[in-house]
Amino acid sequence: MNLRNVAILINLLLLITPASASYAGDKPLQTVLHDGHHGALDFSLGDSRYSGELEYNESYQVNFSVEPPAGSSIKVAKAYVYWVWSKKGLEGIYPEFNASLENSGTVVPLKGGQMYTDTKGFVSRYDFFSGTHAYDLTEEISEPGNYSISLVNTAEDGSTFCVQSIGLLLVYEGQELPVIEYWINEGCDMLYAEYGIDPEMATTTAYFEGDIDSENVADARLITVSPSGGYSSGAGARNRLFFNEKTESIPVIGDLIKLLFGGGKSWKDIYQTNETVQVALDERPVGAYLESAENFASIQDNGDYLLVTNEILVLEFKKPETLEGGS
Repeated sequence: MNLRNVAILINLLLLITPASASYAGDKPLQTVLHDGHHGALDFSLGDSRYSGELEYNESYQVNFSVEPPAGSSIKVAKAYVYWVWSKKGLEGIYPEFNASLENSGTVVPLKGGQMYTDTKGFVSRYDFFSGTHAYDLTEEISEPGNYSISLVNTAEDGSTFCVQSIGLLLVYEGQELPVIEYWINEGCDMLYAEYGIDPEMATTTAYFEGDIDSENVADARLITVSPSGGYSSGAGARNRLFFNEKTESIPVIGDLIKLLFGGGKSWKDIYQTNETVQVALDERPVGAYLESAENFASIQDNGDYLLVTNEILVLEFKKPETLEGGS
């Protein structure tokens, strides 16, 4: 039985488990890009700071310095706006804002984009919306330089929201760089082990599908982004990250995963934020825990309250690989 079959079985079991709120891991991040080539990958939050409540016509800006490795070009550029507490009075609503990119005095409006959202999901006060706006900036960021991403609250009805941070993902391509393979997973899953949701339910898992030659991997990095992660105080492990490791959410299934993918690892309390910086960005080596197929990462809340928005796996190979085209 492979991990995909295990995942299907888990989903079937969850269908017969009483579901409470979206505080559970019910919106797992999905792979939006999987590719391989000579290159490198970088994720930055720039000089992001928590905005506080943005009222009509108030703005927010984050600055980034883009410096591609020597001899490389920018293959992919994506921006992520992380927002919370979107509301009108006591009603949760989607935020209304205009976003733009500035470089060397030129301002380009950001159109379209993908919006991912989540809420606590049950009727109560303060059920305000949180989410991520993802923008493809590949056409707009193609050269080194200093870039600024800004947004303005355009809601004339008095609705407000807060911005926790803006992230910038850059993938570089260059023949002098090592061969890499990467999976970019994005979305928004709100986790909180309260109100009938236990830590095992407040767990979200992202998959990095496909076979790899693990013996030929020189380095492997897992990048995860968690708005609000670690902001709550309290004793004990408030959040956990698992890579190819069971979470014991359902003992029988957990044992199967352990048997199939037994070389995993978990870490506790890796996400830490404060009043000024409210998005946790974690990057750690995972090469020792790689499997030859169907690698996965899970993030779990244990009374912390956090969002999971990005899970990215990057492999660097010892020698050139023949890589199939990604999705």
